[in-house]
Amino acid sequence: MTSMAQAQDAQDSDAPEREVIIVTATLRAADVQDIPIAVTAVSPEQLDRQNVQDIKSLTSISPSFNVQSSQTESQGTSIRIRGVGTTGNNTGLESSVGVFIDGVYQSRPGIALGDLLDLERLEILRGPQGTLFGRNTSAGALNLTTKRPNLTKVEAFGNFTYGNYDFFNVQAGVSVPLVNDQLGLRVSGAYRKRDGFLNSVGVPGAESSNRDRYVIRGQLLWEPSSDISIRLIGDYAKATENCCDAVIVRETELQPFFAFHGLPNDGVAVFGQSALNNLQTNSQQFLNNTEQYGFSGELKWDLGPAQMTYIGSYRHFEAESAQESDFVSLNLFSTGRGSTAAAGFPRTGGPIKTMTHELRFQGSAFNDALDFLVGAYYSDEKIDEVQSMTLGTDYQRAVSAGNFGNLAGVNPLFALTALGNGGVPVNAAGNFAVNRFRQDAESFSIFTHNVFNITDNLSLTLGARYVDEKKQGSFDQLAANSPACQAIVNGVITGAVPAALRGGALGATCFPHLCGAYCPRYRRHRAGQHHPGPPAAARVQPGLQG
Repeated sequence: MTSMAQAQDAQDSDAPEREVIIVTATLRAADVQDIPIAVTAVSPEQLDRQNVQDIKSLTSISPSFNVQSSQTESQGTSIRIRGVGTTGNNTGLESSVGVFIDGVYQSRPGIALGDLLDLERLEILRGPQGTLFGRNTSAGALNLTTKRPNLTKVEAFGNFTYGNYDFFNVQAGVSVPLVNDQLGLRVSGAYRKRDGFLNSVGVPGAESSNRDRYVIRGQLLWEPSSDISIRLIGDYAKATENCCDAVIVRETELQPFFAFHGLPNDGVAVFGQSALNNLQTNSQQFLNNTEQYGFSGELKWDLGPAQMTYIGSYRHFEAESAQESDFVSLNLFSTGRGSTAAAGFPRTGGPIKTMTHELRFQGSAFNDALDFLVGAYYSDEKIDEVQSMTLGTDYQRAVSAGNFGNLAGVNPLFALTALGNGGVPVNAAGNFAVNRFRQDAESFSIFTHNVFNITDNLSLTLGARYVDEKKQGSFDQLAANSPACQAIVNGVITGAVPAALRGGALGATCFPHLCGAYCPRYRRHRAGQHHPGPPAAARVQPGLQG
């Protein structure tokens, strides 16, 4: 028996030790296997090996984490964990998956799509996170922590990557102690560029899903004593890109009717598996530009019985997009300064301004039998977005084909306008509207997360949260001109438009945002919650907007 025991001891001593992965998912440094939360911890080395440049690429490391963009990355990006997330091409919608960078909540997924620069830790938390973070997230959270300035020695890093589609990415940074053991500065930056991998055959030269962006971040860390730490962070980022076109995987059965209405085709030259294999699209040029800057400050103060943490931040994010959301080469419609818009037409986009404050106290009591955390959070967000849209020269014919086939004669959307305009039909080309949407959101919450250590192997976690959140939304139509809509309305009112065609003619011609004189007479609407967002037309599209 003694020899067997000695052999077992030898095997145990030869066994490789498990790598301990420390995470801060519970706002306490702990071994990832000791915390009762479903979390994936990713090191910077893993990100480098997998060539993960931003959060859209995290799927290669964590399959349960998914990011998709529809028509625009800045306003139409949704993040999902375990298939749960917020879907909608709508700036007013907040994501059910929260993104936190150095403890600061990023209010929209589009704001957080920049490069993963100079990271210390990345953690993906699955499931509701309502008692740990200042901002409640119902589906999960992505927690990013950047490297702090080194107070004792000079550090520097740099890397360069080149790939297909003329992709190149360069990152560099330096950390310098200004006062040894007390004050340090860290500056880092990244620039990434890549050609688009979706190319339009309908409009030569139009491409999508390219990259042209840069980010600069500066940090100042001051530790005047062992009990106090003050960290200030500022960053600036800009992107000038084209996104998000889509491959058409199935042609419409109504394609033969486009010739019936006087069009050479339906604007679809490539589709199906061939288009998918060759990454070919049919649309005109998309545009998606963003610019943002932010500041944050963190104070950590060890008070003895508890540690106080305060995090305050301000972020200004602004986006501009031009969407060719019909996804075909015909001149149907576009938003912003797209292909159908006149010179000098207002853009689609606007600023999102967010201010946050978070205060936490955490520590232990009763001889470490209780590990407590209690905090309060306040945020004030203001969205001011202009959305504009213009109809093109092919709009009436194409929509007549897609909605009426050959059942109502040739180009009924054009012909029916004559019934409300003295016998003269009205061309909808150039009809437009410029709308302004505002949303003000104010949120206050208190939360607590407490761990009762009953034995060395058994603990009980209790948490609670209270939230008071208010949102106000408003709508203004800054400009609109739609004579075609007015003519249809006149024909419906007089009964000249056949009853069977009234609904289709009104719905297809009088978009609520294009209605001009037909709009309600009031200019402003306020409600408890209003989500700004343009109507959208889209064909079936695969997830190719990388």
